[in-house]
Amino acid sequence: MQVDFAFLADSAEVVNGKLYLMGGSFDTIYARTLPFVYRPFAFVMRLEMSPAELDRTHKIEVHVLDADGRRIASVGGDLAVARNPNLPQGWPQGFLNVMNFANFKFDKRGDYSFEIMANGSSIKSVRFRVAEPPQSRLAQTS
Repeated sequence: MQVDFAFLADSAEVVNGKLYLMGGSFDTIYARTLPFVYRPFAFVMRLEMSPAELDRTHKIEVHVLDADGRRIASVGGDLAVARNPNLPQGWPQGFLNVMNFANFKFDKRGDYSFEIMANGSSIKSVRFRVAEPPQSRLAQTS
């Protein structure tokens, strides 16, 4: 199992196997004051599974870590993807997932990451940061 792609977006959803999103693939959240509660956002990921990994149960976890490696949020569960009979023999199969977050609280500025775990092993780290807005941004939003 590998991660085909993973990123943050303002909003996202999967409908009939297609990904619909707005404001995708950012890595910086600007916070004027702390603690900071961020508006709703989404974490999007597409896992790619080999034929041998299909029709079995896998434990998938996604942890949000701060720069010190402290876990500030976690979601996870069992995932079993059935083989799609319409794909060519031996073809890897994708699994799209969107995790929506609302009112996510950041106590400090700095580096953070979404850590994707499969069966107890890390398979992808998606880094982002919470930063003070640049001066030009402060003037525009004040």
